[in-house]
Amino acid sequence: MAGIAINLPKDKLIEGLSNLSFKEIKEIMDSLIQKKLFRPPSAKTIYKDASEIVRKRALKPEVVEEAIKWARAKK
Repeated sequence: MAGIAINLPKDKLIEGLSNLSFKEIKEIMDSLIQKKLFRPPSAKTIYKDASEIVRKRALKPEVVEEAIKWARAKK
């Protein structure tokens, strides 16, 4: 039997997802990646966006280094 698609408003979808555990959300994301419905951003895109933010906000190198350490710890 084919799956049934349900259209939900964005706020209801977020409310429903907020009730799930991190593991359940990770499983959903993994399924979307496997089905090629979601592709994580490439490293090149992340670098470009980060460089633009640093330049626009004139962040000091120490702040950027601290942000990088924090992000790597969150992996």
